[in-house]
This record gives sequence, C-alpha cells and structure tokens, in this order.
Amino acid sequence: MSGRELSIAINEKLQEVSAVFSEFQNTTGLLCPKECGRCCFKSDISCSPYELLPMAYDLIDKGCAEEVLLKAKNYSGKACVFLEISDEQSGTGRCSEYQFRPFICRAFGISARRGKYGQIEKSICKTLSEVQKMDSRINYADNEIPSIDSWKKNLESLDPNLLEVEVPINVGLVIILEKLLLIKSLSEEIIPEF
Repeated sequence: MSGRELSIAINEKLQEVSAVFSEFQNTTGLLCPKECGRCCFKSDISCSPYELLPMAYDLIDKGCAEEVLLKAKNYSGKACVFLEISDEQSGTGRCSEYQFRPFICRAFGISARRGKYGQIEKSICKTLSEVQKMDSRINYADNEIPSIDSWKKNLESLDPNLLEVEVPINVGLVIILEKLLLIKSLSEEIIPEF
C-alpha cells in the first residue's frame, strides 16, 4: 500500500470513529460545549505520527507543509499547534485541521476501555463530567460507551505498526511532515520535473 493509499484508508477509519463517538454523544446529550478546546490545551496529548498522514498530505497538497513544519518545530506553546485560541482563560478555541484530527481528538470526551480485569472503565472529560452531574436526564449504560480499545484495533488493522509509537501531537506532526517532505524532495530529484 502506498503512502497515499494508507492515508486514504486511515482517513476513512477516522471518519468511522467520528461517526460512532458523535452518535453516542448526540444520543446521550453529552455534547462538547461550543468552541470548547480545553483538551487541546494539553501539550502531552499523544497520537501515532501515522495517524497524521491524511493531515500531512493535505498540507503538502495545499503547499503549506514547510510553513507548518517550521511553525511546529519552533512552537513553544502548551496547546496543540492547530488550536486557534479564542480565549485561553476559558479554554475556548477551534481546530484549524478539524477534518484531519487524529484518533484521540475524535474519541476524547467520553469513551470506554477494558480495565486490567476486563471491566469497563469509562473515561469522561472533566467538562462533560460536570455537564452529566448537572443534568439528571443524561442516562446510558456503561456498555453503550464506544470503546477506545476496539476502535484502536480497527485502526491497527490497516497496518500492525500503525500505532506502535505514540508521541505528543505536535511532535508527531514534525515527524510525519519531515518524512513526507524528504520523500517528496528525493522523488523530485530522481525524476526531475520539466
């Protein structure tokens, strides 16, 4: 599978993840508040660099990959490099690359995983946890929460090494852009454009 083909396949899987997790949030009413970006203010949120392939190819196709790479390399902020901050104090903003965000950004908020002894452990972000406490109408069974584990395995089905290494998103972006830009420059040297 070529890099482009893998990118398309990853993007399709990530779209499925979005649909499942969004449907759960819509059904339960546990929706992220408008422009909430609190999770994006954590610089240690991690993903596999390969999850960022669709985003990286899009940046290359738009001709801004080198600029974004430079920005990511020099970025010293504590938020995700793609967060367009509205108000840091209230934790609001929006993702400039929302369409191509990695798995964790799609599954974060409310999800489940199997614990050490097979029990379901739910993970609800602090903001949604507060919403749930205030709204007694929100009701669901733990086994209805989408599972991070099963969706990660679904993503890994594309390539067993796909999620082998996870790094902070900003670092993953640098890794994948450097690789793709190197491959691009080498292919242009080998087959010069006329």
